Amino acid sequence: MKNKILYIFGSEWFGMVIATLAVSQVFFLVSKYLVNIDLKYTGEVFFGLGIIMFIVIFILWAIRGLTIHDKKYLHWNNLTRLSFIALIPIILFIMDHILIDLIGMSKLLAEVSLYNYFFSYFLALVLGILLGYRLYTKEIDKNEINYAIIIPPLSIGTSIFLATPLMGYYHGDIAETIYFLVLMGLGIFFFLYIFIGSIALSGHVSNKSDSTLPTAMLPVGVSSLIIINLLSIMSFGKVIGDITLNFGTVEFISILLYGFEVWNFIVVFILIFRKTTFGYLSVWAYGFPLGLFATSTIKLESALKIPFLGDVFIFIWIVLMILWVYALINTYVFVDRIKHSVKA
Repeated sequence: MKNKILYIFGSEWFGMVIATLAVSQVFFLVSKYLVNIDLKYTGEVFFGLGIIMFIVIFILWAIRGLTIHDKKYLHWNNLTRLSFIALIPIILFIMDHILIDLIGMSKLLAEVSLYNYFFSYFLALVLGILLGYRLYTKEIDKNEINYAIIIPPLSIGTSIFLATPLMGYYHGDIAETIYFLVLMGLGIFFFLYIFIGSIALSGHVSNKSDSTLPTAMLPVGVSSLIIINLLSIMSFGKVIGDITLNFGTVEFISILLYGFEVWNFIVVFILIFRKTTFGYLSVWAYGFPLGLFATSTIKLESALKIPFLGDVFIFIWIVLMILWVYALINTYVFVDRIKHSVKA
């Protein structure tokens, strides 16, 4: 019975962690936008909850892999679960970013964050390479081709969250190395999304599985993350040679990407009400892309000084909170269903 309970803790559970951290991050942004300290405290509660979730789920996931011998290679043999492992570097990037935002940068935190940056970056890179290798060599089941497979490319793009405060602290060779990795990561992330995203779209349209439907929200996060990368890279100035981004160019590209982002969001938002997905852990996939969408919206509002973007930002925050609660209810239904099947 113990093994049956442990068996359910696959890498898809990390979606709960990143969605909770996304809620925390958005609460901090809303608290600054509305100048409300209570919202900041609420964000801290969600941040603490996210850390606890990560520790518990990571331990259970590790125990599962070490103790259930016949399931050791399950993640290697399943593209969806292999892809969800790439949520770990995303979690580490975001967690560190929020911690720096909360307590400020110190010498000790800067050193720890720098090690975390390199570790998480190369973990994301390795997982992306493994996914590519499996795509080329594995006999793929149609249920494995869904938007979850864009998580590994997405993970390397999220390094910008931790790179930004580190670039503000470090100079010289370290800053140049981080800057180079950010640009390289953006290239990997963007072009792999075009390649892997096309495969995911084809598989999703042809299969239309209820269990993977929420992952259709992930392209919203892709456009958002490119905008966040561009606006952040522009703020770094000249770091390597004469490489720099002009504000007008970034503004133009960001608005183009934002249009695609809004289109994706509206399509998936309609799908949420037209085709409800209940009792699946995949509903946590709504969280992180919406968190990125909210972040890119408020960054654009700040850069472009367009007032209505602030209203859009608040709307996304409300939707994110509703879907977080909905995902929590789904998790209860999922666990309850497993408990009854174990008793049976």
